[in-house]
Amino acid sequence: MKTAIKYSIIVCVISWVYAAVMIFGVGLRNPADNTMIYTIFASSYMLLPLICALGLQIVTSKKSHVRVSLRETGLLRFKIKLSWLVAWILPVVIVLLTIFVNSLMPNCEFNTDMSALIPADQVPEEQREMLNMMMTPSFMIVTTIISGLFAGATINALFAFGEEYGWRNYLVAALKEKKFVFAAIFIGVVWGIWHFPLILLGHNYPQHSVAGVFMMVILSVLLSFVELYFVLKAKSVYPAAIFHGTINAVAGLNVFLIKGGNDLLNGMPGLSGFIVISIVIIVIYLFDKYVCKDNIFIKTIGEVLDNGER
Repeated sequence: MKTAIKYSIIVCVISWVYAAVMIFGVGLRNPADNTMIYTIFASSYMLLPLICALGLQIVTSKKSHVRVSLRETGLLRFKIKLSWLVAWILPVVIVLLTIFVNSLMPNCEFNTDMSALIPADQVPEEQREMLNMMMTPSFMIVTTIISGLFAGATINALFAFGEEYGWRNYLVAALKEKKFVFAAIFIGVVWGIWHFPLILLGHNYPQHSVAGVFMMVILSVLLSFVELYFVLKAKSVYPAAIFHGTINAVAGLNVFLIKGGNDLLNGMPGLSGFIVISIVIIVIYLFDKYVCKDNIFIKTIGEVLDNGER
């Protein structure tokens, strides 16, 4: 537990100092005015959990009593299983269900008119017919899902791995003696708090950046249950990276397909997403207990990881 707390403090402090340098030193106070710099900053920020974990592993490599060895969990094994595919597809299901739930919320509705996204007068007349075909819900959904699935398993997964190496590999090893529920909540809280500089800059919650910090912690805890389950089920960190990368790629669908509401209500980072993810967690729990009977939810991390290959 001490190793988990030490790592959490180190990764948060280093990440927040880096963010402070970018915000106050480089002048990244308004991401909308510096889109490219913000993209570079946010992408590199995702790699800090990996860098900090590797640094600690190197520093403690000669102290066996505190070492968190990769061999202790074997979570870097690359052995594709069915759970990898489920982790890849589930984000699409979550986002589509979130859009449905969001459309039922007060002052929210499904957007069928997307012409305002690209005004017709800004497009050459000969291309307007194609524009009308593209600016439909069905076209947006299909193209976003296809491109999102590809990105989620490739470039997005690569950057997400920078986070997941820390959250769902190093911390999992450090929390081997803890129960699944405790580990999921602990990792989720750290993961959510770690995001706070990005949230204050308007990421996910541009209308409510301060309240968004607390919303991000809730979102991270909920997603932590899902991702940790996939990691333990597959005994590999890669399904979490794929899930994380795909969620990032397809979550933006909500912005195009829902009118009204606000960022505390809309999409996966809002109440609509919280409801859907909570239902998914319940379904996973019931599946784990009554169908596959692994009972991961009531076991310690070590009990699951030490239970041989599935």
